[in-house]
Amino acid sequence: MATDIAVILMGYLLGSLPFAYIITRLSIGKDIRFEGDGNAGTRNVLRVAGPLPGLCTAILDVGKGAAAYWVGHKWGSGDMVLYLTGFALMLGHGFPLWLGWRGGKGLACASGFLLQMWPYSVLAGLIILLTARTLMRNFDLAFAVAAAAFFSLTFVEGSDLVHSIFAVLFLGMAGGKKVLDLPHERAVLAKGGPSGEKAREPETQHQHMQ
Repeated sequence: MATDIAVILMGYLLGSLPFAYIITRLSIGKDIRFEGDGNAGTRNVLRVAGPLPGLCTAILDVGKGAAAYWVGHKWGSGDMVLYLTGFALMLGHGFPLWLGWRGGKGLACASGFLLQMWPYSVLAGLIILLTARTLMRNFDLAFAVAAAAFFSLTFVEGSDLVHSIFAVLFLGMAGGKKVLDLPHERAVLAKGGPSGEKAREPETQHQHMQ
């Protein structure tokens, strides 16, 4: 019992490693939580800090997801502990103690975790996501298409109903975090715009009045 609790706690601690924050601070000296769309995740780092910081964030976030799976699988007492370790991973990423409980949505670290369970389905889902993203301007819609394909492919790869329910709830946590973050995202976008630059309209209007 104590070992299982420690494993689940380790999942949270791994998830809470704020790579997006650290890499953005080191690369451009800014707080990613208040730049771009305010999300402490790979896509926002890519937008705000550039390709290399974005790639580093993606690799490290996927890595911490894979590490959480390894800890849960190796030291947990069964599938339920593994699932709870995954949920703790997402909670850690979304609500890290070190950043005042304001983290990212967790798609990259979720991918790292699920990659250990269904490697071919995750890779195929990623390809579908990238393809759909080139055809659709809305990322959320492209992700929904890729997620639906991923769930279907897991059955081909040998999933069962219990595992698939876990996957739905697991990725659903990212969707729930997006809803919770909407007020913060709107506030950050209103203040600085999608590029993270301060809005210049008031200043421009003031100059015209002069």
